[in-house]
Amino acid sequence: MRKLNLIAGMALAGLVLIGLTATADKTSANFTATSTNPGNTFQSATLSMSNDKPNANDLVNITNLVPGDTANRTVTITNTGNAGFTYAASISATANTLLWSDTTNGLQVTVKRGATVLYSGALKNLVIAASGTVNAGATDTLTYDFSFPSAAGNTFQNLSQDFTVTYTATQLAGSAK
Repeated sequence: MRKLNLIAGMALAGLVLIGLTATADKTSANFTATSTNPGNTFQSATLSMSNDKPNANDLVNITNLVPGDTANRTVTITNTGNAGFTYAASISATANTLLWSDTTNGLQVTVKRGATVLYSGALKNLVIAASGTVNAGATDTLTYDFSFPSAAGNTFQNLSQDFTVTYTATQLAGSAK
């Protein structure tokens, strides 16, 4: 019995020692310090543009067109966003009459920025390469000189041609901030 009490006492002492060892590092004190970077924000830019002829027939709405007629129109592109961009333009049509498809006697156009000619040729092939930078709040004006060639014959009578010019803005390259 004495031997059993001795073994039980040693076992109890071992458990107490293990318990003290396990809790010893949880009760010791350590110095700590913290530092933060609060309230950081990234906000992306807004790429937005408009033009002063946004509705159907705003740019051109001509009836009774005859060979030799010309029309001069301007469009002002405005950067309504908060990031600079360049823009390009292209054309499309739903109808495909001789006014569109005949690249010699059909509708012709010359597009200028100031005195610089950007495109001259058949209306259906209109492509305007990327502009220079248009900064936020700035504008860029294009002049369209449309013409119906004098050589157009009787096959061009009683035709109606629609078209849409689409301006596509592209943000400027990102930079180190």
